[in-house]
Amino acid sequence: MSDKVDIKHDKLFVAAIDFGTTYSGYAVCTRDEYTKNTNNPKMKVREWNEGSYITDKAPTCVLFNPDKELDSFGYDAMTKFRTNPNSMDFRKWYYFEHFKMMLFKEKDMLTKETMLEESLEVKNPEMKKKMKAVDVFAAVIKYFKKDLVQSKNQQGTVFTDADIQWVITVPAIWDLKAKQFMRDAAEQAGILRDNLTLALEPEAASLYCRKVPVSIKEEDDGGKVIAAMDVGSKYVVLDQGGGTTDIAVHEVTGRNTLKEIHQACGGHWGGITVNGEFYNFLIRLLGGDVINEVKNNNPSDYYQLLYNFEHTKTSFTDEHSKHPNDKQTLRVPYSWLQHFKIITDCELEETVKQSTYKGKITISRDKLRIKNELFRTFFDYSLQHIVEKMEELLKKKQLEGVETILIVGGHSNSTVLTNAIYKNFGNKYGIVIPKNPDIAVMKGAVLFGFNPEMITSRVSQYTYGIAMQRPFTPGVDPESKKKYLINGLVDNVFDKHVEVGQVVNIGEFLPEHDYVPAGREYKGVHFEFYATQKKNPKYVTDDGCSCIGVLYFELTDISKRKDMTLKLNVSGTEIVAIITEKSTGKQSNGYFSLLD
Repeated sequence: MSDKVDIKHDKLFVAAIDFGTTYSGYAVCTRDEYTKNTNNPKMKVREWNEGSYITDKAPTCVLFNPDKELDSFGYDAMTKFRTNPNSMDFRKWYYFEHFKMMLFKEKDMLTKETMLEESLEVKNPEMKKKMKAVDVFAAVIKYFKKDLVQSKNQQGTVFTDADIQWVITVPAIWDLKAKQFMRDAAEQAGILRDNLTLALEPEAASLYCRKVPVSIKEEDDGGKVIAAMDVGSKYVVLDQGGGTTDIAVHEVTGRNTLKEIHQACGGHWGGITVNGEFYNFLIRLLGGDVINEVKNNNPSDYYQLLYNFEHTKTSFTDEHSKHPNDKQTLRVPYSWLQHFKIITDCELEETVKQSTYKGKITISRDKLRIKNELFRTFFDYSLQHIVEKMEELLKKKQLEGVETILIVGGHSNSTVLTNAIYKNFGNKYGIVIPKNPDIAVMKGAVLFGFNPEMITSRVSQYTYGIAMQRPFTPGVDPESKKKYLINGLVDNVFDKHVEVGQVVNIGEFLPEHDYVPAGREYKGVHFEFYATQKKNPKYVTDDGCSCIGVLYFELTDISKRKDMTLKLNVSGTEIVAIITEKSTGKQSNGYFSLLD
């Protein structure tokens, strides 16, 4: 077998799914179009209807019927559940939104059996309905797949499933376990393993902006021309999505290639954290009991207020902050005021006048008016964490020579965010925001699908290794380990294959390690695969180490001693592993899977 993984393909189409926390969509491009113009190929972005508006993405909301069958997705699901025009009893239905965040928040507990709780709140949390998380994700991917096939059939295009290379975007800060989960969901949705690629979101956006180059020059006529960055140029990609903030650092290595020069970092600082701060404001204003009553008895009204806030948030600009005494107006459905009166025996309008929010908000009938000064604070949590992480990152030695910060992602449409970046970093770095930053990831994922070799190397986010046994080593193992020897061997040793911060070239395998199965009678062998952010862990039981899955291999002649070597490739968005049985020279591919 080759010492390099072949990542090329010759599929007729590339379809990229940008699976976001708040909004999702897909784009498709034919190989013919890509071949005609590799720098700026014509792509078809699926459009969605929101009343009289057309958008490039739909809300990541999904509704299942009582039999756990997909009923609707996007605006259709959101409208049907929130307005309930047919007065249906949704108590036995399943409604999910913002569920992608589960893969980040619960990454250490993620398995094939992980359950996803419905988004609707209930009085008794133990009564919350649940579905397998992988089933929910798979249903959304299958919906996109079916939607694309139908649209191509309507155009009279003749093709098979094998003709489409699918690309699904994932945050760079996800670990391999979350990425494998997304692969499992895609395969369950009917996408063949060899027809699937995962693209890291900041990389995809970076590739797109390399095609729509990112350094800016003034022409004599005052017009702006976007000029390509030179080889050796370094820049930070700030991908500000709905759920997570992904920060990557790239260096241009060629006309169409780049490499990662620092491991991806970031956190849960995306656009929905602004919504979270508004929700905390509602708790302080109304009390948790009132909110729970609205959730349980008037779920449509509950979601309507949050939806009203979402619309106001997206239209709130930094210009509004310059007029702190002006106000933002939100319509409050009547049931909110009604439940407040029932529980507190007070009118909300009068209560506000006596509260700590006196002078900052007013209530008049169904209108909640919030002063811009207060409204702006809902963004503080997100901005503070982003700015602190960027300041910490830009001080590092690996980032010497960085001159540009590229801002992409759905939340980068917010001038509150972008102006905070200008204010804190604009005096030293060029700040670049491409046209339509919210679809830069999706379009870049299409380009990556045609040519994944545009990324030449990455920096490992974690230290990865295998759990193994070995003889006790004086001076290395503590004496206490002698009490727990198994057949004279120290158990749970962390055999390191790659170190956090290590540069790994795309497609290349790491050096081989030797292993011996515990007994001859085994027809197969599995390796427990561990990850940690520590550089030199001794044992897989050390703090911070977690088992992210297993690698399984089938063996051949079980009558012979099965000494073997294992080599790994962790440069891509999945683990590629090969063992070589020393007695026969036979090589086998291993398959990484999540824990059950």
